[in-house]
Amino acid sequence: MHELYTVLAEYYDAIYRRRAERVGDEIDFVEEIFKGDAKREVKKILDLACGTGIPTLELAKRGYEVVGMDLHEEMLEVAKRKAKREGLTIEFIQGDALEVNFEQEFDAVTMFFSSIMYFDEKNLKKLFNSVIKALKPGGVFVADFPCWFYGGSDGPIVWDESTDEEKLVITDWRIVEPGLQKLHFKRLVQILKPNGETKSFFVDDILNIYTPREIRLLAKESFNDVKIYGHLKRRLDPNDRRYWLIGIK
Repeated sequence: MHELYTVLAEYYDAIYRRRAERVGDEIDFVEEIFKGDAKREVKKILDLACGTGIPTLELAKRGYEVVGMDLHEEMLEVAKRKAKREGLTIEFIQGDALEVNFEQEFDAVTMFFSSIMYFDEKNLKKLFNSVIKALKPGGVFVADFPCWFYGGSDGPIVWDESTDEEKLVITDWRIVEPGLQKLHFKRLVQILKPNGETKSFFVDDILNIYTPREIRLLAKESFNDVKIYGHLKRRLDPNDRRYWLIGIK
């Protein structure tokens, strides 16, 4: 489990290159949320499940004081190197999002790249309570998650990416269990080295499927106000393919 965030951590940015190229647009939208929905000025942010720091670094570049937290040390090592290379001061800490030890220290808490889908209903409630604990009054929680109906073909989907010296061939497919609201995300990553050597890694993660209505009902138990937006706009349209949860303390 979680090979994508451990043995493949060094390749994560290459695998998600296309999403990384769009991260500026996502942070533009998140800044709209900070200004339009938070009940306080956002200066200090906790980025949960920060991974290799793709959104974390973008937030820091825009002048926010950012703390990045992730469960996997391998991902954090990549994030630290990137921050150092770009001259950014970011505190990265290894930790479980369900066990945040901060007490009213942040104006905003973020969770990007559909990380919220790793939490089942019981742990989702724990996550929300953890976030509430870390937020200052009037602070805001922002998390994105996909509409699973629009995940494209059930597979396989094959594409390739490259690092400086290696080529990656990636095959994705999924198995959806509607009755259990589970999505089995499967990925085969083949790494081709210049000398002809090939390595293969198999990712097999189980994610939780939520509708916007379900997320809203669960979040309302913890936050004073809850909103669900569509992708990159502060409204929800019938055919949106990605959603944004906004929880205000």
